[in-house]
Amino acid sequence: MPTQVFSSFEAFFDAFRFANMRPMVLGPAGENWVLSTLVLNNLSIQWGQAEAKAVVEGAPRAGGVSIFLPTRTPEAWCSNGRQFDELSVMVDVPGADFCLAAVAAPRRWCGLYIPSQVLANANGDLTTSAGSRRGFFRVSRQRITRFRSVVGRLEAMVQETPAVFESDDGQRATGQKLLREVRNLLAAPKPVELTPGRHLLPRTQIIRRAMDFVDQHDRDCLSVEELATAAGVSERTLRDAFLGYFGVPPVQYLNRRTLHQVRKALKTADPSVATVTEIATKFGVWQFGRMARDYRRLFGELPSETLRHRY
Repeated sequence: MPTQVFSSFEAFFDAFRFANMRPMVLGPAGENWVLSTLVLNNLSIQWGQAEAKAVVEGAPRAGGVSIFLPTRTPEAWCSNGRQFDELSVMVDVPGADFCLAAVAAPRRWCGLYIPSQVLANANGDLTTSAGSRRGFFRVSRQRITRFRSVVGRLEAMVQETPAVFESDDGQRATGQKLLREVRNLLAAPKPVELTPGRHLLPRTQIIRRAMDFVDQHDRDCLSVEELATAAGVSERTLRDAFLGYFGVPPVQYLNRRTLHQVRKALKTADPSVATVTEIATKFGVWQFGRMARDYRRLFGELPSETLRHRY
């Protein structure tokens, strides 16, 4: 089951996937220790709630990178003697022991485990970021706020609609999107582009490279960053090229692309078996209310109506 309730803290900590734990509670242990788990092709993310003050010593699992982030009241946590704040995150690699202390209860957190093979298959930038960002450090407010929002939406989906992650397409799209958010969280600040205004590549060549990449990844959930990398230009230059060529920025182009992917799948799905949520998740959609609103504005009907009609 994606979400489990444990009556003892021992069973709760034994169920952790991102590290080996040695817990010790410092106050009344309580009951109802809650742990939600999502496994995406060996990449694991868990959300938990500690029901007591506790000290947890441990070590990351071998063969990957572990990330720990308090999702509420971060100041109630300490890592190796350093107090978390709302900008703090902990990244550990094998061989680096840690000590987490929850000085108040209940407290919520999320933890991720990314195997080295998943890192290698994802993107060189992610491997570099995860390898250079180690231990306890702080990131920008914009990045950590975005990451908390993403893992919060994902947790709600795991608790409310866990079946959407059972398909291979749903697993793939969710894993791609989560890795992208990890990359954004851990990435070093980007250098300022010193030569704005004039493209080093002709606009048509930039668009051709970007569209070739889109065609080669027809089933994938893509990002502006990936399009810019494929085109060999900065995101700012890519945006200028898209505005001049399509009349919309690349983020809007990708949003519309996703809506068309969803519509195509809805029109061929069996409404007695499939759901809009299940189909949308396969294309990396996690904000279903927003998707439905954009879909209706674009196509003149709700996704559920497209599914029922079966054109």
